[in-house]
Amino acid sequence: MDMAHSILQQQQPQDQCTLKIAVVGGPQYDRLYDRLAAFEADTGIHVEIVYKGSHPELNDYIASTFPPAENNGNNSNHKTPNLDLISTHVKYAPSQAHYLQELDSSSISQEQQDEFLDSALEACKVHGKLMQLPRMVDSRVLFYRADVLEQLGLDPPQTWQDLAKCASIIGQSSLPIDTSGKHLTKDSGVAEVTTMQGYVFPGKLSGLFGTFYELAMMQMRHSEALFDKCDRPVFEESTVVPVLRYMRQMVITGAVPADIDQYYFDQVSSMFAEGKVAMVADWPSFYRDMKLRLKNVPGAKVKVMRYPVGENASRSAYSGMHSFAIPKSCRYPQEALQLLKFLVHDDQQWLEVTESGSFPTKKAVLQRLVNKTEEEAAAVAQVNDDDDDTQLDSERLGCLRVTIQEDMAMFPHLLTYPELEDALYPMIQDAMMGRLSPEEAARQMKKRALQPF
Repeated sequence: MDMAHSILQQQQPQDQCTLKIAVVGGPQYDRLYDRLAAFEADTGIHVEIVYKGSHPELNDYIASTFPPAENNGNNSNHKTPNLDLISTHVKYAPSQAHYLQELDSSSISQEQQDEFLDSALEACKVHGKLMQLPRMVDSRVLFYRADVLEQLGLDPPQTWQDLAKCASIIGQSSLPIDTSGKHLTKDSGVAEVTTMQGYVFPGKLSGLFGTFYELAMMQMRHSEALFDKCDRPVFEESTVVPVLRYMRQMVITGAVPADIDQYYFDQVSSMFAEGKVAMVADWPSFYRDMKLRLKNVPGAKVKVMRYPVGENASRSAYSGMHSFAIPKSCRYPQEALQLLKFLVHDDQQWLEVTESGSFPTKKAVLQRLVNKTEEEAAAVAQVNDDDDDTQLDSERLGCLRVTIQEDMAMFPHLLTYPELEDALYPMIQDAMMGRLSPEEAARQMKKRALQPF
C-alpha cells in the first residue's frame, strides 16, 4: 500500500469531513468497501455509505435523488443531493451526465489517464468528456460442466443453436442433483429444482434486455438493424422476431427453467455455483465465489469458453464497465477526488481481481494478473500436476482477454438507454413466456422504441 499511501497523503483535508457515497452492492463488490477504513485512516476523511443496492436499485435511488436533465439548473422539487461520489456504469452515465462533474486534466492528469486501458477510458467518456473512472470490465464468457456433457455424450456448443439443443437434452435428461445445503435465497422468487437444468440467463429487467441484445447482435445481417448511424433505435423485425422465437423455444423445450422470468444475475450465478445448471454465461466478478462454492459439488468439472457463434457467424458478449463518478453537487470536491483515485488505484483493483475475479481496467494490474496466471500454470506443468483450478484460471483469463478484444457488444451511449431497456424488456419477457407471439412483441417493441422517452 506504500504507493497508495503516498497518493492519498499528497492532499490532506484542512478540516475533517464526511463524504457521503452511494454504491452498487453485493458479495462480488463489497470487498472493495472494506478498504474504506484504510482510506479513512490514511487521510482523516470519513466515508459514509448512505445507500448500497443492486444496480437497478441504485439507479432508481440516484434517479430519485438528482433532478432530471430537463430540470437541470431550474427550480424543481428536488433538494440539493448530499452525495459526494456514486457508483455508476458506462451504460448509465450518459443519462446521468448532466449532474456529474467532468474529470478534466486538472483533476485526472494525462499520466494518470494513461494508466487505464485505452478502451476502458474511452468508454468512460460522454460526448468526448471524461465523466467517470472505470472500476472493472464486465464481459461474459460461457462456463459449462464438462462432466455433465460427457455423461450425456454431448460436445461443448459451437453455435447458439448447438447450445439450445444441448441445453434441451440436459433439461429433459432428469439427471438428479444433490440439493442438500445448497438453496437459493427464499425471497428470490425462483422455484427449487431437483434435476440438472441445461442453461439459465437473467429473465427480467436489464439482464433480460442484455441477453436479448447480444443474441440480436449475432442474428442481424447489417450493423444498423437495432440502431442507426445516429444511434436512434430501429429494431427491425427481421432481426427481433428470430431472437424472440429462439428465447421462446428455450422455454418450450426445457432448455431453461420454466420460471426463467424470475431469474436475475444473482440467481443465475447461484444456480451454477450450487451445481444445478450445466451451462451459464457469467461475469468476471462472480468467478472466485463460484469456484469456492463448486468445491462442494461432487464430481463437478468446470470448463470455460468464448461465446458460441450466432447466425451471422459472429460472437457478441454483452459488455460494459462499472465506474465511479463525482456529482456536481459534491460538497468536498478535493476530498471526493482523493476517494475516487483511491477506489480505482492499482492496489484496490488487484484486491478485486484476486478476491472476486474481476477484470481490471488498469494496464499494470492486467499485466500483473497475466504474469501471475502464467507463472502458476508453468509451475503446475513443471511437476506434471493435473490442477483443474490453475487450468481453469488460465483458460478463463484467455477467454476474457479475447472476448474483450474481439467480442464486446457495447450499447449506444444514449441519454435514454436505461429508459429504453425498462420499456422494452417486458415485451421480450412476454414473448419468451408465451404471453405474446414473437411477431406481436416485435411490433410492439419497434413502435415503443420509436416513441420519445
